[in-house]
Amino acid sequence: MTAGILEFVVAGVALILVLLIIKGFYLIAANEVGILTKNMFGKKMPAGQIIARHDEVGVQAMTLMPGLYWRIPFVWSFTKVPVVTVDINSVGIVESIDGEPLPKGRVLADEIECNQFQDAEMFLANHGKKGPQVGILRPGTYRINTVLFNITRAPAVKITENTIGIAVAKDGIPLPTGYVVAPKALNDDGTEVDHKSFQNGQLFIDKKGYRGPQLDTLQPGIYYINPNLFDIKVADVAEVLPGYVAVIRSNVGIELEKAPAGPEPTLKEGDLHGPIHEDVEKILITDKYTRGIWREPVAPGKYNLNAIAFTAYHVPTSAVTIDWASEGKIGTEVKGVKPADAKAAGVLYSFDPLKVTSKDGFQLEVNVRMVIRIQPANAAYIIARFGSVANLIDQIVHPLIDSSFRNKAGEKKAIDFFQSRTDLQTEALAHAKERFADYNVEAQNLLIAYIDIPKDLLDTQTKKEIANQQQAQYDQEAMAQEKRIAVMEKSARADKQKDVIDAKLSIDINNDRAEAMVKESDGKRRSVILEAQGTKEATILVADANSYKSKMEGNGVAAAYNAQKEAIGQQNVAIIKLIQEIAAGKIQIVPQVLVGGGEGQQSGNLFNTWLAQMVAQNAAKKEEQQKGER
Repeated sequence: MTAGILEFVVAGVALILVLLIIKGFYLIAANEVGILTKNMFGKKMPAGQIIARHDEVGVQAMTLMPGLYWRIPFVWSFTKVPVVTVDINSVGIVESIDGEPLPKGRVLADEIECNQFQDAEMFLANHGKKGPQVGILRPGTYRINTVLFNITRAPAVKITENTIGIAVAKDGIPLPTGYVVAPKALNDDGTEVDHKSFQNGQLFIDKKGYRGPQLDTLQPGIYYINPNLFDIKVADVAEVLPGYVAVIRSNVGIELEKAPAGPEPTLKEGDLHGPIHEDVEKILITDKYTRGIWREPVAPGKYNLNAIAFTAYHVPTSAVTIDWASEGKIGTEVKGVKPADAKAAGVLYSFDPLKVTSKDGFQLEVNVRMVIRIQPANAAYIIARFGSVANLIDQIVHPLIDSSFRNKAGEKKAIDFFQSRTDLQTEALAHAKERFADYNVEAQNLLIAYIDIPKDLLDTQTKKEIANQQQAQYDQEAMAQEKRIAVMEKSARADKQKDVIDAKLSIDINNDRAEAMVKESDGKRRSVILEAQGTKEATILVADANSYKSKMEGNGVAAAYNAQKEAIGQQNVAIIKLIQEIAAGKIQIVPQVLVGGGEGQQSGNLFNTWLAQMVAQNAAKKEEQQKGER
């Protein structure tokens, strides 16, 4: 009985030993990590320590790699955890629950050599700090003691096309007083630290990188950055549209000194040669790492511009259209552009119509459109002086145009103002050109679209104009009737023109006939007169011949004369005598005036005339001889 009991006890003990031996075996698979915990027979851990080391009781820092292990049950216990896997689009964020306290002022624990947190004993032996770690786990598989290290996953930083990443450091040296953007971390030789686009956080810390916004940006790509160390803000690239330039204000560098107390001297209006900046922006700069406004604007294009370090002010350099119209306000703040890219670079600002009062007290509304332009070289001055193009328009352009039209309206009656639209345009544009030049702005054009005058006044003017138009119409109709009469008269004259011409020709023919008859009658009269004179002179010659005969007879010549007379006749003797006188050139046979009649009369009249002249001349000669003899 006793032997049986003993055998039973021995068998029981053997079974227990076998069970204990079997229980002490642990198999760690390839994708597992074994974590040991010592339950007894060791040193007690110091206060505040969580992970045991150097045979201390508690969770051990050392882990078990894949394999078969045996430990004494009850003294040791095993825990199996899966390996830590970080995919390609993630990073592993590590936080240690044990280690030395973080130095004062630090947010993250420095990265130390520990085989990427896979050697916990090395981590603790190398004075690893508890808390969030600077070091991260990049894509891969890690055998980590997850009791000591708490691993969380965060997405990797992805910067897509047309975007940039702006880093803000959460740990490092505090920013110096007066800085907005952290100065770059530098090596001992003054060169920039290559922290691999913020992926090497420990190098950034070691080289005394500053907390706060960083100047460098991340270009498109994927980055494995500790989000506990750097906050990455993704922003669109800066784009300067055609028709614009971008004036850059640099926020980099130390804050500019304040102006000394006391009033500044007053400058001549429009003078940009004095201090044109206020406080922190006193001068235009050429060094982009100095606080202030860049003198040279940025041309159209895309830029990886750090929006924290640099502020871009878009300034339109093409046409800027300003409307004073009743359609409502469409104004756009050009600083970031947008609103349909500011009407596709033909930037449009709109105000209510200009309200003016005429000389005779009428309220008028004037719809005006103005076009201005800013030269690229003057863009920095505009931003430095006014802060934006919208401020320029609100503070200068709008008040000047408004006052210009108010002043002109006060000098004219409403109707005169309404009717002098062209002159108003010309004068307002000339005035704007002169004044805007003081502010480095070019006034290109000004148009008055419409002048809204009171309906009653317009009705009166309309009635007056209608009356004038009616009067003009009546005058035109009267002139038309007069022209119609003249046309009808000319038409009638034209219709009778043949009869008129025939009558005129008949009159001319009758006049010619009458004149011919008068000339014929006058010729006949002259012929009769000459014939009578010839007969008279012939008679005288015959008488003289008879007297001469008597003398000849008395002197002894009479016998010959008588013989001659008897032979040829007395008349023929006279003719012979006449011919002798003609031959001697004493008698002119060609008449001084020749008057013709009919063909039958001409030869007789000629002869009679000739004969009469010869007789008259001969008689005169004889008379003179007789007087001489006496």
